[in-house]
Amino acid sequence: MRHIQFLISLSVLIGLFVVIGQEYVRPWVAERSYGEEYKRLAFACDMAMHEEAALRQKADGTLASRALHLSADVGMMICHDYDKLRKKMLTNGVSEDRLSMLGLEVLEIEQITVKQMVDAHRMDRF
Repeated sequence: MRHIQFLISLSVLIGLFVVIGQEYVRPWVAERSYGEEYKRLAFACDMAMHEEAALRQKADGTLASRALHLSADVGMMICHDYDKLRKKMLTNGVSEDRLSMLGLEVLEIEQITVKQMVDAHRMDRF
């Protein structure tokens, strides 16, 4: 009987460690591991979207304009890395709210206005 009680207690303890690890430790480790890179990529992607939006409005078909558009397209590739890292962090349990907070921290650090950040994501420019 003691042996069974011990095994039950051990199972409960292991289960608690697994739950705590999955729900609290894993997201915390992911945020500490990838947080700074996420901020860097969020900022770079945002800047690339601003550049692309500005160039789209000035399309005149010249060779220089086409070269600038190609450069903006290449710059937008950083958004792919941002999206992949975002998905990786979400998969590791970092919440949408926490990722949003990291994005707001970038605004504070880089002193970007909220309007600048939001304008690039508006769909009415298409």
